[in-house]
Amino acid sequence: MVGLILVLPLGAQVPKKQPLGRYSELWTKSAFTIPPIKEVVEIEEENPLEEYTLAGACEVEGGWFVVLINKKERDKRIRLHPGEKNEEGFEVVKVDRGSSYMDTRVEIKNRSGKIGAVEYDEKFIVLKKATPRAPAGKQPTVKPGQKPTTPQRPTTTSKRPSTSSSSGGKPRVRRIPSPPSR
Repeated sequence: MVGLILVLPLGAQVPKKQPLGRYSELWTKSAFTIPPIKEVVEIEEENPLEEYTLAGACEVEGGWFVVLINKKERDKRIRLHPGEKNEEGFEVVKVDRGSSYMDTRVEIKNRSGKIGAVEYDEKFIVLKKATPRAPAGKQPTVKPGQKPTTPQRPTTTSKRPSTSSSSGGKPRVRRIPSPPSR
């Protein structure tokens, strides 16, 4: 037995250092540690109806009739009739009526299936002011080198009835009685 104990140490080799990569699973997939939670950054989706504002919404037979105005080109309007297809592929999903008409919110789905919302915008609801007319008695100013314009008068053949000779040629004065006092 003594011979066997002496032979084992002589036949054994010196242990070699193992590479660090061999132990990488111990610190990446350890049963004793919880892996860190990966933070998912939520990207806020762009509203597909960002360039539109609500111009009107009313409930009709079969659903909602909605009118949208393009914010950049105000003359472009989209009318969404219930049950009818439109060029943009918009479809009314839901209408939330608020306490006043300005609080109305309409959810609309586009062709790709994204749902966006539109609301009334005061800037687009206000009526434009009319341009003031020029006073009737003033003539338009003429710049030097410009031909004066003559106003066009309608050509009508009807004449005013002439005053009768019995009234002496004076126009008749109409008198409106004042209401009785109480």
